[in-house]
Amino acid sequence: MIKKFFVFGNIGKMTELPKSGGQSSARRVMQGLERMGYETVPIVRRRCVLEGKIIHFLETRSFAVIDLLKILRHIVLANRKTSAFLTLTFGGKLAPYELLISVIVRMLGLKTVTYMQGGQFIDFYNRGAKFYRWLIKKNMDLQSQVWFEGMPSLEVVRRISDTPLVYYPSYVDQENIVSRIPERPKDRFNLCYFGRVTPEKNVDVIIKTFHLLCEKYDDVYLTVIGGSGYSKAYVEEVDGMIENSPFKSHITRKGLIPFDEIKEIMQSQHLFVFPTKERCEGHSNSLNEAMAQGLVPIVSDYHFNRDIVGDDRLAVNGWEPQDYADRIAHIRETCDLQEIAVKMRNRVMENYSREVVNKRLFEELKKI
Repeated sequence: MIKKFFVFGNIGKMTELPKSGGQSSARRVMQGLERMGYETVPIVRRRCVLEGKIIHFLETRSFAVIDLLKILRHIVLANRKTSAFLTLTFGGKLAPYELLISVIVRMLGLKTVTYMQGGQFIDFYNRGAKFYRWLIKKNMDLQSQVWFEGMPSLEVVRRISDTPLVYYPSYVDQENIVSRIPERPKDRFNLCYFGRVTPEKNVDVIIKTFHLLCEKYDDVYLTVIGGSGYSKAYVEEVDGMIENSPFKSHITRKGLIPFDEIKEIMQSQHLFVFPTKERCEGHSNSLNEAMAQGLVPIVSDYHFNRDIVGDDRLAVNGWEPQDYADRIAHIRETCDLQEIAVKMRNRVMENYSREVVNKRLFEELKKI
């Protein structure tokens, strides 16, 4: 029976706040396992941050060796009967390295489990060469279980491997799911976004969408919350768009703020606009949290977004501001926003709450 998991992934320094959704997800996985009674031992995968082709190449190769040595240091003396090795990955170019790790860990007598985070895996697999797909299949076949943040990724692996597969989406703590949908303002129509302000999140598309809506309605307001990711230039561009906007008085801009403050702001918001094209985008924490508070999400039809919201009316194909403005106008004028808000809250409660998700995983873990 498994009692301990050695967890290898982009966890970040545990003494610091998580620097990305991936790190938040990794820590949530560890916390969930600990709540189920398992011991977890973090093995921090190096997150490469240096820019420049040559220095990035050297950084990735050197830390591939260092990370492997860290893994060996932790597992060489581990109890083979009660321990398992868990890899948290976004897939992609690291497939050969992750297969090597699986082979070594299995040779040392430990069972291996992989958690496929994000939606990048689908993109790489669909356009991957025959050898790349062989690497993926070989690695999946070596696992005792494979967990997936999104059902589309799970369906890809179901076609190529007989390894037990588990749907393990991002989840929200019960206390962050509203029991009653707040009464939204009737004299204004509020749009919001919270998350990292990066080019891949398309925050500029949100502002352009807002401008188009302001040309049609007088009561539209926008709140943008978030700090910079890797591109300070993009944050400056977004802040410049806000500063120079003819509708500036209808825009609220905040940087990094505590989640309790974000929750308070969400009580007065109608829509959460999320036109992401982030290559690693999976089951977004922000999207989960917005739906849990009864906001109506308008999302890009990208990776898992359509599956998460479970309503085709709320997913927009592409990233043209006009398409988002048209969809928002249509939703506002022809749909019952309160009904959709309740549907989104219930969807989180029934499918993406901590109790539901971890209960299902716990039952699957007993089978390892």
